[in-house]
Amino acid sequence: VVGDRVFHLIQQRVRGNLSFARNWTEYENGFGDGYDFWIGLRIINELTGNSPRLLRVEAVTWSNVLYVCEYSNFTVGNSTTNYTMNYGSYLTASSNTSMDSLNYHRGRPFTTIDRDNDQNPSVPAPTPPRLRWLVVRELLQRESKWHVLSLCCH
Repeated sequence: VVGDRVFHLIQQRVRGNLSFARNWTEYENGFGDGYDFWIGLRIINELTGNSPRLLRVEAVTWSNVLYVCEYSNFTVGNSTTNYTMNYGSYLTASSNTSMDSLNYHRGRPFTTIDRDNDQNPSVPAPTPPRLRWLVVRELLQRESKWHVLSLCCH
């Protein structure tokens, strides 16, 4: 909950003990332990496919500094699109980061370590694995600097 807005958590990394080095099927179905989790591409598609949402990315540093990015009209396509991600715009007024870090990933399909769908032969599948279209590069470049990382949609 942020103000009067209620968000659905789609990814959360609190403890960092759970490996996100997962295959396509695991990302499609979801995985986690209650503290660190990914709800699954199918569920994200159900939440956003026909009803664009607000995407909010929150990262908290070990020194308790909160960084926020928000994006309008966030959608994730279905399995026939390889869960292609789109959004309307980066919302500068409700974000405290310096740039739209998702712009490169807009309109691109999801990629995992065992299924490289990004159609860019010069960029191998993520190693270590990252959510190719959900990498907020400015925030996630060094995951060890974040105490809590959450992706959520409203």
